Amino acid sequence: MPSLLGAPRQALERPFSLPFAAPSGVNTWLLEQHYGNTQEAFVYGKYWYAAGQGLHFGVDFEAPCGTPVLAIADGVVRYVDSDLFGAGPHNLVIQHEALGYVSVYGHLRTRSPLTVGQPVQRGQVVGEVGDPDLTCQSRPHLHLEIRALDYRTVYNPALLIEAGWDRLAQLGRPIGIAFARDLSAPRRWQSIFDQPIIKMGDALLNNYSRAYPPTQRLAPTPYTPPALRTPPVTAFEGVRLTEPDCCSGAWWQPDGELAYLDAPSEHFPLVHSPDGRHAFANDNGRGVLIDRLSGKRTRLPTRGTWLTFSPSGERLLWHIRNGDYFPSGQPLTEIWIGELSGEARRVRIQRGGEVYWLDEERLLLVEVAPRTQRHTLSVLHLADGSTVQLGSFDNLRRLSVAPGGDHVAFLLPFQQRPEDSGVYVLATRQGARAQKLPFVGSFRWQDSEHLLYIPYLSERPALHRYNIKSGRDVPLTGDAALLHIANDEWSVAPNGQQLVLRSARDGALWLIRLVDGTF
Repeated sequence: MPSLLGAPRQALERPFSLPFAAPSGVNTWLLEQHYGNTQEAFVYGKYWYAAGQGLHFGVDFEAPCGTPVLAIADGVVRYVDSDLFGAGPHNLVIQHEALGYVSVYGHLRTRSPLTVGQPVQRGQVVGEVGDPDLTCQSRPHLHLEIRALDYRTVYNPALLIEAGWDRLAQLGRPIGIAFARDLSAPRRWQSIFDQPIIKMGDALLNNYSRAYPPTQRLAPTPYTPPALRTPPVTAFEGVRLTEPDCCSGAWWQPDGELAYLDAPSEHFPLVHSPDGRHAFANDNGRGVLIDRLSGKRTRLPTRGTWLTFSPSGERLLWHIRNGDYFPSGQPLTEIWIGELSGEARRVRIQRGGEVYWLDEERLLLVEVAPRTQRHTLSVLHLADGSTVQLGSFDNLRRLSVAPGGDHVAFLLPFQQRPEDSGVYVLATRQGARAQKLPFVGSFRWQDSEHLLYIPYLSERPALHRYNIKSGRDVPLTGDAALLHIANDEWSVAPNGQQLVLRSARDGALWLIRLVDGTF
């Protein structure tokens, strides 16, 4: 167990419980943002977390408005709706004198019915989940902090609350890399459990200039491989690639090369084309396309944004945003298409949202209505600029495009009808209807018609291969211990036959091969 660097002795005993009565699930609550140097904190720390040294000084749980919030230990109420703690519209502070901590509950829907000086017991209802934007549609969640009795020192709740944190990270908003990495020290602060203690009001801890991955404003969308069909597999086997506690955030380049950050570097990683011939780099905020054979360097008008190669590698895609995203308003997003020659054209302007390659001639557009979680999916045809709307969905999460672009998969939690919450697949053609799948779990595309998934919160993790056309679900045999994954950090190679994951057991990167074990 990592040290709490001076925290009270009880820290290693995890004396607190989760703040909800029901287990996590697509209709109850999900882990939304970790404590510490998250990507969100790195982007928004200057706006929201400056008092906490630029780090997210709590843990966020996404849940519908009105979800009961429970006291995480016995204690006494010390503050109700205090301006000292923010986290509106309502907050509550409980002191746990015997344990040496206080707990802070933020973004409550209404003023807590408790009064200052009132004793509370662990598991007692102390409030309800609310929405800081007062809409119950924008971002309803509970913000939970654990501080020292001096209120100035803030601790990592993952080290103090008894919970399966890596399993909880299988769903929710982030996929894979949840923490911002300093290229000068890429191993630092990359685990749910190794985030630093925060001293309220002290100097920023994450004010480094070279962070990876790029912020949401500058980041590329995931690469979409061409249509792919993989051979049947029934089993998996693994081999460790790195030493323990190295290295988070591994990713596959489009050409199949496996990349990860280990040693300090003065340069941002390159983005390879599918054939490996070209690479993209950001040179002092200016995009450069590099011909790796001839050495030719071609400038691109990306304005600091990273790009994504098309499935064939013949075209380029990037977006340019004029500001950071905020729930109350989304920046204008310019969508650009480029050629290997350096020619580029703007194909669309929209308010916020995302864009993905489907194939060489089609893009998937995602737009979000301001102050809501209403996502609209459309297909943009590059040949004539026409768009076809696929549908609108509430609370869409974890969108992923299948190789070839004929289907997308996504998670829809917290639906109006509980039976509608779950994982869905949608064909990217006009008139198609989203189909709910018979599982809930962390999923990745293996090929154009197979999803790999790990059932959510399973005590003994398992890897399944699901055919979206036939409905055939094949549990793969292998050492289940290999599937204890840290922070949902796993990804599939472009050829669909290998995975890379970060082990929750030893912090090392492991290569998992998918094989046919029937012979």
